[in-house]
Amino acid sequence: MKSSAKFSGYRFLIIGGTSKAGTTSVFTYLAGHPQICPAEKETRFFLDADYPLPSKKRYQRDGQEKYLSLFGSGPQESWRFEATPDYLYSANTPHVIHETLASVHFIFILREPISRLLSWYRFARKRGVIPYDLTFDDYICIQQGNGTSLPRERDHPAFHALEQGRYSVYLRPYLELFDKRVHIAFYEDLQRDPLVFMTSICHSVGIDTAYFQEYRFDVVNKGSDVRSPGLHKAYLESQERIHKLVRNMPVLRLLLRRLRPNVTATYEKLNVIRGKNVAMSNATKDFMASYYEEEPAKLREMLGVELPWPSNRRSGLSEAGSELSEHGAG
Repeated sequence: MKSSAKFSGYRFLIIGGTSKAGTTSVFTYLAGHPQICPAEKETRFFLDADYPLPSKKRYQRDGQEKYLSLFGSGPQESWRFEATPDYLYSANTPHVIHETLASVHFIFILREPISRLLSWYRFARKRGVIPYDLTFDDYICIQQGNGTSLPRERDHPAFHALEQGRYSVYLRPYLELFDKRVHIAFYEDLQRDPLVFMTSICHSVGIDTAYFQEYRFDVVNKGSDVRSPGLHKAYLESQERIHKLVRNMPVLRLLLRRLRPNVTATYEKLNVIRGKNVAMSNATKDFMASYYEEEPAKLREMLGVELPWPSNRRSGLSEAGSELSEHGAG
C-alpha cells in the first residue's frame, strides 16, 4: 500500500520510543507548541495487528486513511504529532510507516537500560500489569524463561522490557529507512537540562525554539511507588479524559497547564511514596550487567555519539536502584 494522496502536504512528527524514558513529558512539552497539532499521546495506530496493546484505530483494521482523524484541527503546515513508544518494538511498523507517510520525522529517546528496566517494573506494578508483590528478581526470572508460573498478562510489553533494552537491534530498521529523519536523544540529557534537550529537538525538526525559552518543564508521569494502585489508575484515567476534552481548546489547555503543578502536588501528597529502592539479589545485578555489557559499544558505533551512561554497568546499578529524581518516565 503506497502513501495516500490524502497525506499530501502534511508533515508528521512521531516519538517512536523508547518507553519509560521521559516520552510523556516530552510529548506534553511539544504538544502545546504553536507549530504542532497533537493527537492523544499513544495512538498505537501503526503497531502490528498482533502487538499486545489495544488501540481505538489500527492501520490493518481501519486503513491508512483513518490516521489523519486522530489529530486535532490545525493549519495544514503544522506538524501532526503523536508519541507511541512501542513503535520501536513492533516488527513491521517502520516499513508500514515508510510506505504510508511521505513526510515524517522521528524522535527516539533512549535511557540507560538497567534504569529503564527498573522503571518498567515500578510502572507495571502500579498499573496492575504485574502483581504488586512480585519481586524484581522474579520479574527478571520470568523474562529469562525461568519463572515457575507466569502472570496471564505475560504478553504485555512489560514482560519483554529486558530484551527491549538492547536498543541497537530495534533502531536499525528506522535508521536504514529514514536516515536523517531520525533524531536520537537521551533521557539522561533531559534530566540534566530540559531546555537544551528540547532546543535540540526543535532544531532537528525545524520549529521555533522561542516557545521554550521561558517554559516551565514540569515532570509528567514521574516514576515512583504508590500507596494505592487503584487510586493511581483513577488519577491517570481522569487526566486522559481531561486531555481529550480540551485537545481542541487552546485557552483551556493553557489554563490547565498552569494548574497542573498544584494538582499533581496534591495527588502526590496523597498517594506517592518516595525514597524506596528496588531490592534485588547480587545474582540479578550480575546478570543484568552482563546482559547489557555490549550494548553501549554497539550504539556508539551505530549512532556515532558518546552515551551519557555509566561506563561500568555493575557500578551504575547503585544509582539505578532509586528513582527519586526520575524525570517523567512515561
